Amino acid sequence: MTIKIDNTIRIELINENHSQSIFEMVDKNRTHLRPWLPFVDRMQTVEFAENFVQGTMQRNKDGNEFAFVIIENEKVIGRIGVYKIDNQNKIGEIGYWIIEGSQGKGIVTKSCKAMIDFCFSDLGLNRIEIKCGIENVKSKTIPEKLNFTKEGIIRQGEQLYDKFIDLNLYSLLKSDMI
Repeated sequence: MTIKIDNTIRIELINENHSQSIFEMVDKNRTHLRPWLPFVDRMQTVEFAENFVQGTMQRNKDGNEFAFVIIENEKVIGRIGVYKIDNQNKIGEIGYWIIEGSQGKGIVTKSCKAMIDFCFSDLGLNRIEIKCGIENVKSKTIPEKLNFTKEGIIRQGEQLYDKFIDLNLYSLLKSDMI
């Protein structure tokens, strides 16, 4: 599945062809990604990325998540997806990251808009959440730009390596889109 964002950007459901690109993105952006992503230190080989992609593809197939790569000008530059889908309560959580050199161009914001439409229209969700570290200034500007409601702070909501960090919790309801 591919969703066109604009003339140069698209998001594509992760498949085995993305393993090498995902590994290279992480490997070349470790310093940039590590403060916010707990898997960076574990991704040391292409084989790890291949196993990661296989697990992602299975969760996509099972409908537990829909994980995409972000592609700009035919180059994989990040990831975005809807995760932890709760079909009973119609809730999903959008997560994203992008390589350092592609920040500040609105790519993640545009990709999130497409994910929101996908979540509400295609998946029939009622609520979308975004969680991000309270000190992750770049990440938290995205839900704020997209009119998510900040519901509060999840204290020690994520373990990053040797410490727990607090997370901002943002939500968007389908009824907010009317």
